[in-house]
Amino acid sequence: MPADILLFALIAAGLIFWLKSILGTRDEDHDSKKRSSMFSDDQDKNVLPNPLKPKKAQDGKVVALNIGLGDKYVLPAYVRIDNKTTENNIDDIIKDILSFDLEHFVQGAEGAFGMIIEAFADGDAQALENLLAPEVFESFKAAIEERKKRGETVETQIKNVEKMDITQARIDDGHIFMTVRFSAREICIIRDKAGDIISGDPDVTTTMVDVWVFGRSLDSKGPEWYLYETRDDEAEDHKTPIPEGGSDKEKK
Repeated sequence: MPADILLFALIAAGLIFWLKSILGTRDEDHDSKKRSSMFSDDQDKNVLPNPLKPKKAQDGKVVALNIGLGDKYVLPAYVRIDNKTTENNIDDIIKDILSFDLEHFVQGAEGAFGMIIEAFADGDAQALENLLAPEVFESFKAAIEERKKRGETVETQIKNVEKMDITQARIDDGHIFMTVRFSAREICIIRDKAGDIISGDPDVTTTMVDVWVFGRSLDSKGPEWYLYETRDDEAEDHKTPIPEGGSDKEKK
């Protein structure tokens, strides 16, 4: 084989190997419904890019928060700790539970927020069951079934999460609970049985402000967190009609 042809063959083989290592193959695609939680380690490492550790922390871009054990947590500028008490509680949790990772929690909570809202709008109870505490799942499932009886459909698209405020952090009844106030831009359209719009506008983006409580058992061997409570923080028109309420465990 002539030397130049051999050289081109080696270059082509190298490019194919490089592309496969960067892009992966179809067998390596990640189906969100197959993951047990948006907080799982696999999801953190393989699916979402990590925006929480920028190479350079520039003014106005990130907020640096010093929390115990000599660690510095760098969070996106739209994420903040709401008050000093919550900051101190997070500090205590990190000292007592070394496996707690604030950066990982923030990333997972934002991902779970969008996934839960859109799964509820789609009526995907299977996806919701992997993300919600049992009592919360039952209320979501009942709302989906009632919606189907009325013949209504919901179309929701989360445009972006504008703010995340961590308002409370605590350990109670063998669980870590983290309360987060989300402010997000969304388009939500509700249609009746005939397909006519009864709420929302496909050309109008609205702001929804919800308070969600995530919890994780201290005995859990995995990284999974679940949604234990939802409630409106501000009254909004044309928002996704997420059921309000919480589990008995969180309410204790």
